[in-house]
Amino acid sequence: MTFRSRLTLAFGAVAVVPLLVFGYGVRREMTTRLDDEAARRVDAAASAIRSELSQAVAADRSRLRSLAADLAGDNRFRIALLDPASAEHRWLLDWASNTMKMGGLAVLQLQDSAGRILSSGQFRNDYDRADSALPAAVLAAPDRWAVVAARTAGGTVRALAVLDTFTVSGRRFTLLGGRPFEFPEVEQLSRDPQIAVVLVVGNAPAPSDSVRSLPVAFVNDTTAAGAATPARLVLSQDLAPARALREGVNRWLALTLGSTLVVAIVIGILLAGRVSRPLAELAGKTARLDLDRLDQKFATDRGDEVGALSRVLEALSGRLRTSVARLRDAERSAATGDLARQINHDIKNGLAPIRNVLRHLTQTAEQHPEQLAAIYQERRGTLESSVQYLEDLARNYARLSPTLDRTLTDPAPVVRDVAAGVQAPYARIEVRLPESLPQVHADAVALRRVLENLTANAVDALDGRPGTVALTADAVGEGIERRVRFTVADTGRGMTRQQLDRAFDDFYTTKPTGTGLGLSVVRRILTDLHGSIRVETAPGEGSTFTVDIPAA
Repeated sequence: MTFRSRLTLAFGAVAVVPLLVFGYGVRREMTTRLDDEAARRVDAAASAIRSELSQAVAADRSRLRSLAADLAGDNRFRIALLDPASAEHRWLLDWASNTMKMGGLAVLQLQDSAGRILSSGQFRNDYDRADSALPAAVLAAPDRWAVVAARTAGGTVRALAVLDTFTVSGRRFTLLGGRPFEFPEVEQLSRDPQIAVVLVVGNAPAPSDSVRSLPVAFVNDTTAAGAATPARLVLSQDLAPARALREGVNRWLALTLGSTLVVAIVIGILLAGRVSRPLAELAGKTARLDLDRLDQKFATDRGDEVGALSRVLEALSGRLRTSVARLRDAERSAATGDLARQINHDIKNGLAPIRNVLRHLTQTAEQHPEQLAAIYQERRGTLESSVQYLEDLARNYARLSPTLDRTLTDPAPVVRDVAAGVQAPYARIEVRLPESLPQVHADAVALRRVLENLTANAVDALDGRPGTVALTADAVGEGIERRVRFTVADTGRGMTRQQLDRAFDDFYTTKPTGTGLGLSVVRRILTDLHGSIRVETAPGEGSTFTVDIPAA
């Protein structure tokens, strides 16, 4: 991520994060207050409903007490009880119906101590039916009132029922009645327009937005026994205004956040451009610096941090110019020494076969002079190839920077010449070549230098003990990937991991008389030939060097 992007994001975060915290706090506070206000309204509504019910029950009880007193003092009631055939008896049958209509009641029922109905305002045909369960259920309810579902001629009616008892001529009578408790009456219990009240009986589902339930006693008179059923007054709150307020706050918060973020990004981009432009110029000048071009100027008259950085870079550029000059002097001295060591190493490799042939000829002249001519003819090729190798080497070094001749070379004769030049009685040289090998894009001298260096190292790895050095070559791959693979394997001491990691470094050697240039020369030559080399080795198990060179 660029500095400009980071600065822009930082400005956006600085502007938006406090606003987010503020918006979250405002929304949380608003939600808390709305929830508290809703809870207070529900509590107030529930308290008002309980108060309304208490007042209604008290009024109905007072009304029933007055009706009971009127009946107790009315002679017609006494005559009707004594003479069922009298005209007053018909009056008693219609008393509850007439009184219920005048008193605005929904239920009014008179029963004797045996539970026999003497007069029923809601259902006249209940006369003389024995049913003591309904008064008993109301009497057993908390606060001695209940919502009653009483049957009528046209169905059922719900009423908020209470009861009262009175005594006439030593007989006890029960008067049960109450005002209507249907949907309009229940809904009017709530004085808050945002809170609705419904009566839920039994397992009927409550409204989805219900917030409070008030249990009430409910008696169903439509069954024979006046069965008691669980019921509750459910309060539902209209949350639409609160939701609308929350949505409005969210919209304004989102709009404010979006606009603030856009403004912060624009300001961040402008400021980042002013800050990053001089830094980009410094970066461009620094990128153009290299060891061959140290002429960049960083001097400035700015007094800020960018100016301080420019002055530091100017001082660093001056120190680099001084250091590069010293380094080049040191490189010239080192290159001269490296060239001398490499020349010495390559000449020793070229003289080794000649020395071995001369030693062989001298030994033959002393012990078998008659075989001298034959031995000379046999080893003449080695002498001539070694002399030719030294001449080519001299021509290459005459140019100081030897260039490789990428002409086509047959690798088989080179492998045989390298094997023939090895003179180590303890080393058994094995050469394995196929009947035909493709030519390689490599200078014959360079290829020979590679194989001679690897073979000489393999012989040295035997440490003078009997062992085997195997030279093989074969064609691998197809098409443009076709190449010739050379392997030089020995059964010598092998290398440790630490030795292998430094094997191709210049001047690294484990031999007392070694120059440490053999494998580094091999690596450089193969790089020029677009070849590759890999090593498989283990202490005490020998080493195998595998060289791949592109084939023609």
